[in-house]
Amino acid sequence: MAEAAGVLYAVEHLVEGGLALAKGIYDPTLPLKATIKPVTDVNLPRVHHSISEVKGRAYVFGGKTNDDELADNAMHMIILPSSGIESTDYQRLEPTSASPPARYGHSTAVIDDQIYIFGGSDANGLLNENGRVWVFNTDTNSWSSLDPAEGDVPTPRTFAAASASAQPQPEHQRTDEDVAPQLPPDPAKMVPEPLAPSTYGTFVVFGGIVEDEDRATAELWTFDIASRTWSQLPSPPATHIADTSPSITFHSNRLYLVCRASTHYLDLSFTSPSYKDSQTTGPAPLSPWCYLPSDKPALPPTREGSAALIPITTGQGRNYLLHITPAILSSLQLSSSATTAASLKDRARDAISKKNATNEWAEVRYFTAEGVMIQEAQPNRGIGGRTGFSASKVQEIDGGCVFVWGGVVDGKVRGDGLMIEVEK
Repeated sequence: MAEAAGVLYAVEHLVEGGLALAKGIYDPTLPLKATIKPVTDVNLPRVHHSISEVKGRAYVFGGKTNDDELADNAMHMIILPSSGIESTDYQRLEPTSASPPARYGHSTAVIDDQIYIFGGSDANGLLNENGRVWVFNTDTNSWSSLDPAEGDVPTPRTFAAASASAQPQPEHQRTDEDVAPQLPPDPAKMVPEPLAPSTYGTFVVFGGIVEDEDRATAELWTFDIASRTWSQLPSPPATHIADTSPSITFHSNRLYLVCRASTHYLDLSFTSPSYKDSQTTGPAPLSPWCYLPSDKPALPPTREGSAALIPITTGQGRNYLLHITPAILSSLQLSSSATTAASLKDRARDAISKKNATNEWAEVRYFTAEGVMIQEAQPNRGIGGRTGFSASKVQEIDGGCVFVWGGVVDGKVRGDGLMIEVEK
């Protein structure tokens, strides 16, 4: 009797497992669910500023304030909610003689614990700093600057899109190299030393408004941090991109560019130098720009940095790009990571001729912090029509979490933010 019960139990769970597997294969991967939580316990009105998240802290720099005046050049740190703590905290880091001048419309990206800043304008117009890149070290809360070693540099610009890659990095040299073979290796000495800050990686700047006559450009520039060298890469073929508010981001070694309904990407090659070789001068394109056909809804033209593009994941190898604009939040499904549950599902769907959603766009479904879905005719969908906002991925939270701060709604500069958690 017990044996029969055991067989029935096994059969029951086998059937349940089969049903769950079938459901997993047939369940769509789009649209995503976005839970939007207001952050109102810090008041810092900003527009055309930058925000960069590092280790659970969001660093706000520059921008304009309520009276359309240039903000100070202090670094404002918003300590984000963590497990067990639902409120945020705030700290102002006073400027020093090494701090960059106040500015707005600048370009910002993060590599590990360093925040890189380029360009922007002050009260007198575009800042001409001869290609200088400013660096804020979040470990020491200190500023430094990187001046180009040689070669051409980008012309002054504002509202350019920016991203960064931690590549190229020097190949780690084994610390037991050249040790006499008769001596036993010490495992503690085989661990390579961590790389020094601002000695590796690539800072990328695209587009922006150049010259005082408000002319937009479609130039793509990379700054190789190790060699302090700017290099210009081919521009994307769509010339109308220069007339709108583009956004860029990296996923692996692929640079994505999204502008209104257009999606382009460029595959790059990063040559990692060894400690004994000369340093590189930046990435090289592996092929021309590629256009990704899609039915992404066309958005009205926007200027002045009113868009953000952020790579996210919903787990199990499923990768997306989240495009944030004043009007809507939409996500692009990317190829799944190899040898993951997501890749197995995609292969299973291909085997049964069931199309998967790779390279497709879809608007997210909006939910309040209480879990109530926000319908199409209801207010507070997306980021509430904010323009001139800034957004950053929250690296300390697994999956897809984005922090949005500031912006303008109905002519008023916002001093609050939004925490957007994206999941399937």
